[in-house]
Amino acid sequence: MKKSLSFLLLVVFLIGSLAAAPMKTVYAAALPAYESAIQIQNLDSVNVANIQIAYYNPNGSLATLPAPYTNPVADTVQPGSSNTYLPIHPNAGFKGSVVVSSDKQIAIISNLTIAATNRALGTYTGVAAGGPSLFFPLIDKRNNVSVFSIQNASSVVANYTIDFVPVPGGGYADIPDVTGSLQPGAAATYNMADYNGANPWLGSIKVTASSGALAGVVSNVNSTNAASPTNGVYNGFSSGSSTSILPLIMENNNGNRTGASCQNLGPGAATITMSYTPSAGFPARTADVFTNVPENGIAVKVMDYQGATKWIGGATVTVSGSATIACVVNQTRPDRKNSNLYEGFNPAAATDTVVMPLIMSKNGTETKAFTAFSIASVDGSNINVTCDWKPSTGFADIADTTKSGAPVLVFSQQTGFSAGNTRWIGSAVCVENSGKSIVAVVNQSREGLPANYLRDVTSAYDAFNQ
Repeated sequence: MKKSLSFLLLVVFLIGSLAAAPMKTVYAAALPAYESAIQIQNLDSVNVANIQIAYYNPNGSLATLPAPYTNPVADTVQPGSSNTYLPIHPNAGFKGSVVVSSDKQIAIISNLTIAATNRALGTYTGVAAGGPSLFFPLIDKRNNVSVFSIQNASSVVANYTIDFVPVPGGGYADIPDVTGSLQPGAAATYNMADYNGANPWLGSIKVTASSGALAGVVSNVNSTNAASPTNGVYNGFSSGSSTSILPLIMENNNGNRTGASCQNLGPGAATITMSYTPSAGFPARTADVFTNVPENGIAVKVMDYQGATKWIGGATVTVSGSATIACVVNQTRPDRKNSNLYEGFNPAAATDTVVMPLIMSKNGTETKAFTAFSIASVDGSNINVTCDWKPSTGFADIADTTKSGAPVLVFSQQTGFSAGNTRWIGSAVCVENSGKSIVAVVNQSREGLPANYLRDVTSAYDAFNQ
């Protein structure tokens, strides 16, 4: 049976084509120049996955691809392995969306870079289905400016309304609703620079479809320094949950910190509580409580990065009454201009197995890309996890890694992952050995950078539960 994965590529402007690529209607003022890469992992450890990658123009038509490709592009992914598409198949200048179909279960991430002198990196995941509602818990128009895309993930025309909700007590204006319509597979991109005049704005968004189903992604861009922008990317939510698990929360971690934004999806106003679980070696931490958060409003907690007390762990966020929430976490290192985002997890969807489609060690020449990830228990108890490393074609298999003894486990791969300076690219499947439910978030970054290197070289994505 063929399984279809609706996968949004935001907007793609490939380098060398900026003058030739026309902007799309009124949504595209001052859009950054984006480039995309796609990583597809076959979750079947025995059988080859036969996939088709369909590229859609903004009007919903299939894009014309250069020879020898036909749209959709047919390919195979070996059992338990992953394929990387960099560059992607369309000509330079393509902007649109993607739907990937497979006869085996797959997982997908996309690396989204801003093509500047010093590139900024962001990452998000493909989604298996859309929904009638779409929530974005963090929408900005201050130093950061949000660019968000909405894709029709159904087989019928999607008609929708965008409701902008300013952060409670922030003094920001209520932006009028915006309506739109999308053909199946098509996507529209909106730039917050087009809204609220020259005034700043901070808040959240709810998108409601009267027909069809929606998926979406947000790119939060800081282009104050045009040569070295920052880019934090996250997926929109089609629904919320009564609890959200945040596997990695940091304060004063070598200049790194996190900021959590949780949207109350209602019904009605509610109290949002953020409770913290320390990683091994760190002390307990007092919960933060936000009262009377309005429906579709957000509660925000930003950690310190200049203090003397280091803290690393996770958080469990709950909401009162019958309300539900959706959370995102912004990870930043302000003095290095690094920024990325990941989505909070619904514990009801957690399992004892997490899948990460892209894992790297020493990937590069002078500066090397690597991944590190945090795995957290859903119930706050200590976990015992074994990770099986799945090499991409051309890379060697390596021994499994097991860690235990804390409710949040950190796997750092920048050193000791592969012998010497051996480059390694692949994926990973991690299992909690006693069957406990776990979730994980993956950070990508670079090592070997000069101390004064000011460039956004980090991104994050949520692992998939299997």
